[in-house]
Amino acid sequence: MDGALASVRRFYPAIKQWLPMADKMGHFERVKHLMIILNILLCLSGLLIIILAFVLMFHPTEIRHIVSLNTVIFSGTVYAVILSIVLLILGTLGIIAAYRETRTLLFLFFMLILAAFVVELVAGICAFIFRFQLTKDYFDDDMVNYYSGDNVTSSYSASANSIMISFECCGVGGPKDFLRTLEFVIFNPQHEVPDACCKRKKPTPDGAIVNLEMCISGDIGFINNRGCFELIVDKVEIFLHGIGALNILILIIELCVMITAIWLYQRA
Repeated sequence: MDGALASVRRFYPAIKQWLPMADKMGHFERVKHLMIILNILLCLSGLLIIILAFVLMFHPTEIRHIVSLNTVIFSGTVYAVILSIVLLILGTLGIIAAYRETRTLLFLFFMLILAAFVVELVAGICAFIFRFQLTKDYFDDDMVNYYSGDNVTSSYSASANSIMISFECCGVGGPKDFLRTLEFVIFNPQHEVPDACCKRKKPTPDGAIVNLEMCISGDIGFINNRGCFELIVDKVEIFLHGIGALNILILIIELCVMITAIWLYQRA
C-alpha cells in the first residue's frame, strides 16, 4: 500500500500537468468534429440550391418560362447556381482543413468563407431592395416594351405566349394590356389580342383554338379574360421566400463555421 502511494506521489506532478492538456485536446476534437459537420451542411445546402435552380430553369412545365420572363428572377436563379458551386467548394475545403488541422488551410478557409459571407450578405440586401420590382406594374412595363405577339425570334414573347396558353390567362392584368403594347399593335393591327389569349380545347400550344376570328376581334366569349399576374404571383413569392429563407440559414451556418475555423486556427 505504501509503495502504491509512493508511486502516485512520484507521478502526481506529471498527471496533474497532463489532465488540462487532455481536456484541451478533448475540446479541440469536439470543435474539429463540429466544423466538419457544419461544412457537410454547407455542401448539402449547395447541392440543394443547385438542384432547385436547375429544376426551375429546366422544368418540363411552364415554370421555367416564369423564371426567364423577368430579369430579376432570372438573375436570382443564376446567382443561386453560382452560390451553390461556391458552397460545394468551400464546404469541401473546410472539411479538409479541419481534418488535417493545418493552420495555413484553416486561415485560407476562414478568409474565403468570410469573403463569401460578405458577398451573400450584400446580395441578400440587394434582393430585399429589388423585391419591390416584382410588382404588377413591373411585369406590365415589360409586357408593354418587349412583347411583339407571335414573333418566334423574341424570347420574351415566346415565354409570355407559353405562360398565357398554359395558365389560360391573357396579358399581365387582362386583355386590355395589348392596346398599349406598341410592337404588338404595329405588327398586328387587326388583332385585339394575340393568339395565345384565345380559348383552346386544351391548354397546350398545339391545342385547337375554339374560334380564332372571334377571339382576335375582341369577343370576350372566346378570350381568356384573367390576367396572368394574379395566377403566377403566388408561385413567384414562394420561390423568392424560399431562396431568402435558405440564404439566411446559410449565412448562420457560415458564421458558425468562421467561429470554429478561427478557434481551431489559434490552437492548431
